[in-house]
Amino acid sequence: SKSIDFVLAFPQADLEEDIWMQIPQGVTIESEDGEPRLLKLCKNLYGLKQGSNNWFKHLKKGLMTRGLKPSEIDPCLYLKEGLAVLTYVDDCILVSSDQKAIDELVDSLKNGEEKFLLTDEGDIHKFLGIEINHFEDGSFEITQPHLTSRILQLFGLDRNNEWKSSTKSRLLPSEQIILHRDSEGEQRKYTDKWNYRTAVGMLTYLQGNTRPDISVHVHQCARFSIDPKRSHERAIIRIGRYLLTSRERGIIYKPDTSKGLECYVDADFAGSWQKADAESADSVMSRTGYVLMYAGCPIHWVSKLQTEIALSTAEAEYIALSQSLREVVPLMSMMKELKDTFPIEIQIPNFNCTVHEDNQSCISMATKQKFSPRTKHIALKYHHFRSYVNSKQIEVHYINTHDQLADCLTKPLGANLFFNLRKMLMGW
Repeated sequence: SKSIDFVLAFPQADLEEDIWMQIPQGVTIESEDGEPRLLKLCKNLYGLKQGSNNWFKHLKKGLMTRGLKPSEIDPCLYLKEGLAVLTYVDDCILVSSDQKAIDELVDSLKNGEEKFLLTDEGDIHKFLGIEINHFEDGSFEITQPHLTSRILQLFGLDRNNEWKSSTKSRLLPSEQIILHRDSEGEQRKYTDKWNYRTAVGMLTYLQGNTRPDISVHVHQCARFSIDPKRSHERAIIRIGRYLLTSRERGIIYKPDTSKGLECYVDADFAGSWQKADAESADSVMSRTGYVLMYAGCPIHWVSKLQTEIALSTAEAEYIALSQSLREVVPLMSMMKELKDTFPIEIQIPNFNCTVHEDNQSCISMATKQKFSPRTKHIALKYHHFRSYVNSKQIEVHYINTHDQLADCLTKPLGANLFFNLRKMLMGW
């Protein structure tokens, strides 16, 4: 594997149309007739509306010229036999079973017709702020210690103060309560010290990459970014106090080749409802939580409120199941593409996905082609995956609630269950 960074990426692309600009301040150009002059752009500049698209087309053309084809599912993923290139604006990850193929591609990009300006950053140890630590047994851990430290500095938790006095409350990212609007609650105490939205943004990026254990707690706090109260401030600081004990931790990946693609999905039916906020429609929304696993390793997870009001636990679980499979179906197609590039554990001729669900009524609705008076009102969009279930490409199985990894993405849990699920999900 290798990581490369394109230097001043946008100006490396040509413009497809004529663009003129005024002469910048401080630059004087005299003309014979005394009329003001304009400058014609010859290269793609940062700030142009079409700047990003021009660079994307330029890089795409360069990669396709070298035999790489974009994935039908993800246009930022390029594949050819034995080689995959993942692009993120001007950063790229190159993965191959043969190091020679990677070196030849990098050399071709540097010395080819386009003369790409790039920096070879060597083997992948860090990408987009995510650090990758390899272990002797072949496993590795992805962490974001720098971002975690910045979050702790924002809260002032990196210094000895009142928040470091208690150790008990830092064992869990939150208490077993659901936050509500708290319209009449106390105003924030630390308004002049740190911005609530800034904290939410940093925590959101952290939970989405390396810390699924705080996903539901961060999302709860994010709901009240417009008018946060003292209760919301306490909750978000509590997450920081939890991170204080595990700032160097992330997700440990130890692939198990006996396992394929799996999806753990769960829902918390009307879990936000409280008497204090009983008149708000948002308070009766159920929460969806799911995590996609491949070879026993988490690759994608989500914790979010559903957009419709479910009328029963079974309906909430079914909506969550449908939402999760919207991610599973295209991922199955992408992994079929990857199979032509790398050896992947895929059953032939069909690629199976095992879905773990802990609600029997939901499983019945997903696997049996019948309606009942209580289920016929469910929108057609939630039945989209039934053809995959009928063809056995997706299999839905029951799982005990205590083994349901997605449970920690739907609501705050008690210590014992939280630690058990975190161990199963993150490896520590």
